[in-house]
Amino acid sequence: MQINNVDPSYSLSRGCTDIFAQGSPKRISEVLSEQGVSDSPIKVEISREGQDAYKQMFQHDDQKDFKSLNLRLMPGEMSWGNEGWPDIEEFLGWGTSWKMMDDKIPQNYNSVFVSIKDKAAALLKGYAERYDEIIKGYEAGTRVRYVVDMDSEELYRKATMEEDLEYLRIEFEERAASLELMHKRDCMFREVHASSTMDGFPYGSSIRDVLKYGTLYRSMKDEENIVDIRKKLIDAASSFVSQYRESGLSKLNLQVL
Repeated sequence: MQINNVDPSYSLSRGCTDIFAQGSPKRISEVLSEQGVSDSPIKVEISREGQDAYKQMFQHDDQKDFKSLNLRLMPGEMSWGNEGWPDIEEFLGWGTSWKMMDDKIPQNYNSVFVSIKDKAAALLKGYAERYDEIIKGYEAGTRVRYVVDMDSEELYRKATMEEDLEYLRIEFEERAASLELMHKRDCMFREVHASSTMDGFPYGSSIRDVLKYGTLYRSMKDEENIVDIRKKLIDAASSFVSQYRESGLSKLNLQVL
């Protein structure tokens, strides 16, 4: 796969570490286990009379019968779903925010002195790789995700590949919008620190630090002219999907910024 006519490495410019170095977000059950907190559910029983009363209060006669949803109560919080449900991180649209691409984002992605071109390429590369993993996972039967479904008996069901890909698309577009805002902030930050003075620098900064920031800013001045980042990334992702259907992941050649 090529992005901007080069083969993306697993690192960004200016000393980024391995793009896959960050681990996936921990599950709630894993965090609780590490803290020695029992995750044993307390089943909350609702009598038939109580269910009927609830239905009369909140439902019309033509709606479906009320389905009970047991709560799992733990010290200091109310946890997820009924007894026996999969972990919340296995559900699309629930749990950790922006979790579908977290392990694809470089560690210095938020650095003001990493080029916006490198950040955009890394974001598109992460989207493309996760897209490919989802497709292959469903084809092989190894990827299983869930969605809440109040019409099903268990109140949830397995997600389809199309639903999984749709959640990935939504997250990617949100990340693209966030990157555009980040770029504007970075340009302003670099400009503030462009002058070779100590003003605005944290206590303890050296003259060498100040000169370094000024030099880096001047070397990245042209990046201020890069605009419409969100739209360009979404267009590139759309091109990727079209090309992927024809040639898979390895033969792609995409332009971002």
